Amino acid sequence: MQLQTRVRAGRWLLALLAVVTLTGYAAPHPQIVQKIDENQLATLQGSVHPLAQAKFDQGAAPDALPLKQMLLLLKRDAASEQALNTAVAGQHDPSSANYHKWLTPAQFQKQYGASAADVSTLTSWLGGKGFTGIKLSAGGTVVEFSGTAGTVSSAFHTEIHQYKVNGELHYANASNPQVPAALLPAIKGLVSLNNFPHSRVG
Repeated sequence: MQLQTRVRAGRWLLALLAVVTLTGYAAPHPQIVQKIDENQLATLQGSVHPLAQAKFDQGAAPDALPLKQMLLLLKRDAASEQALNTAVAGQHDPSSANYHKWLTPAQFQKQYGASAADVSTLTSWLGGKGFTGIKLSAGGTVVEFSGTAGTVSSAFHTEIHQYKVNGELHYANASNPQVPAALLPAIKGLVSLNNFPHSRVG
C-alpha cells in the first residue's frame, strides 16, 4: 500500500514538473535591482546609424521634431534565455514532446518576456521623461514609445542631428544614447532613433 502511494506521489510530482517545464510557471526574474540614479549613466553601444557621419551632418534637428515609434528592446534574465533556447530547439525537434507546439504571444510574454517589474520600471521612467504612446509589444520583448528630438536628447543624452545623404535630408542620433546604469541590465538596445531607410544600413 505504501509502495503504491509512493508511486502515485512520484507520478504526480513528475506531472507537476512537466507542467512547470511546458507552461513556464517560473516567472522571469527582474534585472533592475538598483535604485535609478540619473548621475550614473551607461552607454548603449552600437546605436549610431552608419550614415550618421560628420561629412553628412547638417547640424542639430529642431527640438520639436517628432520621433514616433521608437523601440526599446528588452533583455530577459539568463535562465529565461536558456529556457527559450531549449524550447525553440524542442519545437523543431521531431523527437521532442514540444515539437511544433507553438506559443501565442501572450504565452510567450508570460514565459520568456521581460519581467513585469522591469517593464513597469522602464515604462514609468519613459513616461517621467515626457515620452508618450508607451506600450509593450505582444510578446513582451519591446517597448514602443514616441516623443521629440528634445525629449530624446534630454532622456538619452544624445542629440538628434540632420544628415543630407544623396540630396535627401534624414535625421539620426549623433552619438550612442545613454541611460541610467541601473536600467542597463534590462535593456538590450534602442532602435528607430533615425529615419534612414533600412536598405541603406551597412
